Amino acid sequence: MQYPVDVWTVSLIGADAARDLLSEEEMGRANRFKFDGDRVRWSAARSALRLVLSKYAGIEPMQIDFRCGEHGKPSLTFEGDIEFNLSHAGDWALIAVTHNVPVGVDIERIREKIDMAPLLERLGESNLPAAREELYQRWTRREARSKAAGGALFDKPPDTICVASLNAPEGYTAAVALAGFTPLVSYCGGVGNL
Repeated sequence: MQYPVDVWTVSLIGADAARDLLSEEEMGRANRFKFDGDRVRWSAARSALRLVLSKYAGIEPMQIDFRCGEHGKPSLTFEGDIEFNLSHAGDWALIAVTHNVPVGVDIERIREKIDMAPLLERLGESNLPAAREELYQRWTRREARSKAAGGALFDKPPDTICVASLNAPEGYTAAVALAGFTPLVSYCGGVGNL
């Protein structure tokens, strides 16, 4: 059975002004990054998450308040049916939003110098494809499933977590997963389209 999930694509290039939407705690986290580019991209992704969630919740971005689960998966502190997840890599982020169903999303930049096969094998994945892009796709599908389950990456996600590959920017792969449902994906564009 399919269930709707909205996927937002966010460019993290040149978005330093996004720090205006971060809480004091988030500013502290951002300032702990060693490299300025990592700080800027993390801040832009987190700010975009606030903007997107504010549209669904009907409140101002700075009124969004987060809590983290046992393995770091964020959720909203107020009661409601909004489920979401964020992933960012390189110059892009993806935000997945749905209602009442746990969701996970992952995006990865395909890098020539990183061999994904040994990493996937450590996670217990087998019958691995040979092509680099397919290995990265397998990784994003596994990570999206783990995030939807709210578990640790090394914990095998339950078979009830369904996953779908996503359209990703060139040089990237991405996937989204839902607990108990096949994702019916709606691409919502970029945050600039809010």
